[in-house]
Amino acid sequence: MTDQTQKPLPRHIRGKRPKFFEDPASDHLLSMVLELSAELWVSRSRQAALESYLVQAGQLDAKAFETHALSEAEEADLSAWRAEFMRRLMRTIEAEAKTG
Repeated sequence: MTDQTQKPLPRHIRGKRPKFFEDPASDHLLSMVLELSAELWVSRSRQAALESYLVQAGQLDAKAFETHALSEAEEADLSAWRAEFMRRLMRTIEAEAKTG
């Protein structure tokens, strides 16, 4: 339960985007690398946890996922996720293009 007096965390960062380099393209590249790094870490940690759980539960042979093929529906879901991921990855460049 949350305290009624607590304010919810803001959904958007206020203020200007920090600039680390003279060239805005370098800042965009840094943002993209950081976004990719965060996504990769979350994916790897979740995959490791899931594989460990399934192996320990006797539901998965430790090497079984290497030979598994996705269904067409699963491929479609993955494609939609990929499109959203690319949208998030490219958001700094798109924002600059709209304002710049």
